[in-house]
Amino acid sequence: MQFGRRVIWTSEREINAHNIAGVLRNAYPVFSANRSDCDFLLHYDLGLQPIQREKKTRTDIDIQCIDNVANEITVFWTGLMFGNDITLVQRGTNDSGRKNAAEQEAIALLNECYASERTKSKRAELGNYVEITGIGYTITDINTEWEDGDSYFTYNVLDPRYAFVVRSSAHIDHRVVLGVTFREDDNGVLYFTCFTPERRYEMYGGAVQNGDYEFQHGMRSGEINPLGKIPITEWIRDYDRTGVWERQIPDMDTLNIAQSDLADWLDQNVQSIWHANDIEFPTEEVETADGTKVEKIKTPKSSEWVQTYTTADGKTPFITPLSVPGDYSGILNNISTKRSWILQKCNVPMRNDTSGGSTGVAMSDATGWSQTEVTATKQESIMEGCLMEEVKLALACVRSSTDIEESNPMTRLRHSDVKPSIKRQKSYELVSKVNAFSVMVSHGIYGLHALSVINLFDDPQQVYEDSKKLIDKYQDSLFNKATNSVSTAPEKAGSDESDQIVNSPNLDGMNRISPDVEESDDGSETES
Repeated sequence: MQFGRRVIWTSEREINAHNIAGVLRNAYPVFSANRSDCDFLLHYDLGLQPIQREKKTRTDIDIQCIDNVANEITVFWTGLMFGNDITLVQRGTNDSGRKNAAEQEAIALLNECYASERTKSKRAELGNYVEITGIGYTITDINTEWEDGDSYFTYNVLDPRYAFVVRSSAHIDHRVVLGVTFREDDNGVLYFTCFTPERRYEMYGGAVQNGDYEFQHGMRSGEINPLGKIPITEWIRDYDRTGVWERQIPDMDTLNIAQSDLADWLDQNVQSIWHANDIEFPTEEVETADGTKVEKIKTPKSSEWVQTYTTADGKTPFITPLSVPGDYSGILNNISTKRSWILQKCNVPMRNDTSGGSTGVAMSDATGWSQTEVTATKQESIMEGCLMEEVKLALACVRSSTDIEESNPMTRLRHSDVKPSIKRQKSYELVSKVNAFSVMVSHGIYGLHALSVINLFDDPQQVYEDSKKLIDKYQDSLFNKATNSVSTAPEKAGSDESDQIVNSPNLDGMNRISPDVEESDDGSETES
């Protein structure tokens, strides 16, 4: 479980009608193991977390408390990495993009196509699969039901329990040679849709014979793939192909046991068993169902008083509830510490800071945001590679569409002309981003590049298109003056966390010489 999802391999160099059945037959058992893992992880995130413990005493009290930390971690990382829309911006060119209006228009149109397919909400679904199971799949295909205002391609998320890709060990780059998605009917028959760069195959599995599926071709089997590419894209969270909290499952199981034991202990003390010594309880005569009368000892019940006396022989009778002694505060501290460790191992920042500060550098370091950002940056690099594979498919769909106008600039757009813009917005960085943009523009940085660097807007391309005239006018007023006067443009629009450095003894305060100390010629310090 904690070794990640397995990569599915084949030794075939290419897949065709002659070997696809054998490749699919060999790939399915490996996929089944991945599918079982994904199913367990998805149910675990929903709260189906079995508590592995055996009670030998007071089996009537067995409270099972599930502290679903896994879902808390999933919600955080899905929101951080997939909560903001992923857009495309122009990649750097030799002339800084000033002469590439057609490219900018094409990228803006491509972003509109993605928006038309509601990719923001669909990528949130994709992020849920990626963060929980470590893998996710999307399918990008030609929109054959195009209407005015629609995207030229369709974009959908596939459940990793019903989709997979097969890589070839015969290629040095281990490229994907087969993409598969399937469904299962009520009778358990599997219907496969398989994609190779050349063709699409519709296949279905018959009865299980000697442990193998007998695959047969369907009516559409062998039709030409107009894209020339496999339309299924595999997304991964990390190269180990594990979920974000998968390695902490033993710790989360231990936390659930600790909370369940605490609840049992509290309930057991509430429902205590009475312990009496040297007590003679009074008896009463009761009538049974058959009419006979029997004597029954009258024992105390909850909320009843029991009065005892010292007997003549000096014995002191007593009655008291049996209780299990325990350090309640210590148990709570242990549970709280265990929970914090799990969140820390999964790089989830704290919700309150303990350093005395609440902004900028102090908050980032104290609450764990710095480590979270390091981990998120690594995942972002992997996501960019997956997204660029999607962009290649989207542009192939655009060029293959029969509904697009020949004059549309998207038909001439190359995937090397664009790059992803993945945003992780943090409110306390807003002033810093505004300051950075102000300084870059005032020092001659091209406006679109400055907007891309600060990573603030969902669609920096559109923001630049709307603000281009004003940005250019502002820069012209600074650099195209008739006189050689020095620009008085402000360096920063406001105070940000960089202003804390001079006041922080943890950063450079210990290296500054006190104003009351003067340094002599020989390097020694004397008080003034």
